[in-house]
Amino acid sequence: MSFRQMLPFLFLNIVVSAVVVLSILFWWDNRNGEAALAEATAAATLPPGVLATPNIAAPPSGTVPAEAAANTAATGDDAPVVHTVQAGDTLNRISQQYDVSVDDIMAANGLTDPNIISVGQQLIIPVGGLPTPTVPPPTEIAALPSPIPTEAVVTGQGEIAIAGINTPGVLATEAVQIVNNGAELQSLQGWKVRDEDGNVYTFGDVGIFGEGAGILLHSGAGTDSPLELFWGLTEPAWRSGETLTLWDAADQVVGTFVIP
Repeated sequence: MSFRQMLPFLFLNIVVSAVVVLSILFWWDNRNGEAALAEATAAATLPPGVLATPNIAAPPSGTVPAEAAANTAATGDDAPVVHTVQAGDTLNRISQQYDVSVDDIMAANGLTDPNIISVGQQLIIPVGGLPTPTVPPPTEIAALPSPIPTEAVVTGQGEIAIAGINTPGVLATEAVQIVNNGAELQSLQGWKVRDEDGNVYTFGDVGIFGEGAGILLHSGAGTDSPLELFWGLTEPAWRSGETLTLWDAADQVVGTFVIP
């Protein structure tokens, strides 16, 4: 076959090859276009203001970003409320002041007698309830310094009792603490406090409210008030180791107290 006779076949082969190549290119372009169209359609369906972003692996379950953890740690105030006992304070009045029950205050401080607290003693006030299980054991609270013993040796069945002595032998701060364990106001007019050395103090027209309210009898001089009385002595009246006796207006022994 001559070259001239082969020309039609060569031309046909070139045309077929060109058609095949063009078809492949057209199919490839259409495939990329469909993918782009799908991405554009997905982006168009997102809520306004939300940008399509690549998939990012979520953090492991239970982990918290460092910034969020820092903000969480910065919130909250664990510092306890501490009340310093003043003259005339009772657990009942303190509980009303902070809106905390007497039982919670006693549990937080390891107290066993609601009628015995000391002037200057620091009490933890569990505002919001008792923390658990971080409540200090009673032995740790009892180890805190206190101007007078937190527990007193008291005998007698009366509602009025001697609850403690502030710094016996120091005139400037020596004082007897008298409490009313009853529920009603009790008049002390004509009542007496005596010791083994013949020291006697007779109460005038004064009364004590009930439910653990108290009054302080100072040995030194001062101005009387509903919560504090002043004997006006120039020397201390009480000494460690002696027994004080509380007498009512009918000269009946109401109770005794041994000074630590």
